[in-house]
Amino acid sequence: MSRSTSHNSVIDMRICIVTEYFPAGKKLDIRGGAEACAFNEALKLSEKHDVTVLTSRTPENPDGYTSGNMDVICCGPMRSYVQAGSIGERLSFMLSAYREGLKLEPDAVIGYNFITHPVAWMIAGKTNAKALARYHDVWIGEWLRNIGFSGILGEILERYTLSRRFDRMIAVSEYTARKILERYPWQRVSVVHNMVDFSPPLVEKTPSPSIACVSRLVEYKRVGDLIRAVSVLAEEFPDLKCRIIGTGPLEGELQDIAAELGVEDRVEFLGFVEKHEDVLRVIAESWVFCLPSVVEGFGIVVVEAMGCGTPFVASRIPPVMEASREMGGLFFEPCNWRDLTDKLRTLLSDNELHGRLTKEAADVFRDYSADTIGKKLEEILREVTGSI
Repeated sequence: MSRSTSHNSVIDMRICIVTEYFPAGKKLDIRGGAEACAFNEALKLSEKHDVTVLTSRTPENPDGYTSGNMDVICCGPMRSYVQAGSIGERLSFMLSAYREGLKLEPDAVIGYNFITHPVAWMIAGKTNAKALARYHDVWIGEWLRNIGFSGILGEILERYTLSRRFDRMIAVSEYTARKILERYPWQRVSVVHNMVDFSPPLVEKTPSPSIACVSRLVEYKRVGDLIRAVSVLAEEFPDLKCRIIGTGPLEGELQDIAAELGVEDRVEFLGFVEKHEDVLRVIAESWVFCLPSVVEGFGIVVVEAMGCGTPFVASRIPPVMEASREMGGLFFEPCNWRDLTDKLRTLLSDNELHGRLTKEAADVFRDYSADTIGKKLEEILREVTGSI
């Protein structure tokens, strides 16, 4: 980082963030949790610090940009957003980001996902900076099961990452921190939850019962369980609609399941919704939000639902229970679509419970503000870099 004072008169720290994807501006055209985490934290840290973001060159963000104290540098060949595979393109990005990082003079380098953790580690080693990893979940031994053959790259890179002695691992949840320390007890791990900060959309709930789901359409997200639940609930709630936001390799298969169960007119696949505000609007309009996933590092979309005033039904898995503090929604037994059906039925029909959970959710949501989370993150960075 060549700037010493940048746009402000005083810059405390020079921070390099390495993230696979990053939005092309403040419109927040975000596709995944790690990207949202990197964007929100980069924006907040740049209020006081000099932040350089190294990210992929994409059709949406081909040239990078500068916003206040934040410089976004696009690295490697042009590539589209992917959730798995593209090993060659990902390796090209990693090499390009590493080379760009060597041109900087950072105090700290933070990687935000499995392909950027090693890059951050290597940049830090060559520039005498502190190396940090923002950690969402531990998938060692689970990569092939979760995403198939292309998970080999993830398995290799994650084992490499966790065998390095980072100056700090910053886990998004106590659950993820425990998973790191169970395998690598010598790692230095802190916990800072994801930042979830937005103004709730001012919209009315749909006139008839409705369910929203925001999810990648992959096996471990268990969206098929939600469709099966809708097929049962359709008999009790004749006007029930379910809107699913997200894309993935199972999209066609899930559409076929909806057709086979006779609910293709009740389940609407919205695909990728470009504007985050439009995603939040769909959640806010719905009576219930559903997250049937059995693999999460934090469950940021559940917190977003809480902020939108929409009670949730989610799998009873530790990270989502931690993120919600077990308030603002109902939990069902993972992979049990009949239990999911029961919990959805309860929330769709019990107005008193719906109102109580909505109020609970608003109280929890306030603790994920940018100011609250940003302060915790900054304290860790100051401690690690000795800038206290």
